[in-house]
Amino acid sequence: MASDTGKRQIIKAMAVVRRPRDGALLVSESPDPLFQRPLGGHVEFGEYAQDTVRREFLEEIGQELTDVRLLGVLENIFGWQGGTEHEVVFIFTAAFVSAAAYEIEEQRIRDNPDRRVLWRPADADQPPLYPAGLSELIAAT
Repeated sequence: MASDTGKRQIIKAMAVVRRPRDGALLVSESPDPLFQRPLGGHVEFGEYAQDTVRREFLEEIGQELTDVRLLGVLENIFGWQGGTEHEVVFIFTAAFVSAAAYEIEEQRIRDNPDRRVLWRPADADQPPLYPAGLSELIAAT
């Protein structure tokens, strides 16, 4: 919901999915500026955050999730495209229903082909991983 020009409050939900064989993290990658983040998206009004994660994975890559559990909540205020954003992000852990989903090395997001989905090595520190605080939240579990 926009509160003032150039300012936005956003509620998001994302899921941390790890590949069982090597602990790699499933991320989407945005090209400009280059950064990575777990898959997920905006929580729609009247939608629970856990339902958002399930919906977004189906919409973005056609995969169903299981064992969806809340890992934590992150809050960030940051500059973006000439404005200021204030986001609250529900971070979940989850697994794929289909074991074959872990074998897809890279794919494009269905409704945004400029963004690709790939497995980020467990020990990677570049490109930046967002939202801020995610790496620490994952490491604490």
